[in-house]
Amino acid sequence: MTEQPDAAELVTLAGTLTALLERETGLVRDMKIAEIAPLQADKQDLTQRFQKALVALGTAGTAALSGAARRQWLAAGQRLAAAAMENERALRIGRAATERLVAAVVSAVKQSRNYSTGYSRRRAVSSEQPVSGIAVDHRL
Repeated sequence: MTEQPDAAELVTLAGTLTALLERETGLVRDMKIAEIAPLQADKQDLTQRFQKALVALGTAGTAALSGAARRQWLAAGQRLAAAAMENERALRIGRAATERLVAAVVSAVKQSRNYSTGYSRRRAVSSEQPVSGIAVDHRL
């Protein structure tokens, strides 16, 4: 039989996950995209551990908390919820900005290729009439 987690473990997991989400959000805002990938395995692991601990504790476990333990759990839950929402917002904004940047680069490359390869655009017709013929006097 598996050991049931206690509220202190859940608060600790919530705090660790909150710190990781805040770190990832900061990296997204600082456009340090390469530094985000290594965090994903830890983020997934912490999220799964937190969810399992929460389910194992159950509603009766969190409802039975009182005093300082209840306040700690509520504060940890609120910080985690706020960090998760901010993280999701930053990732959504970062994704939209990246998509716009890629679209602008693709458009610039297409426009550049239109002028650098193939035939050039037709020249405008001159308003002056071209010379239609030349007469040479051979009598000299």
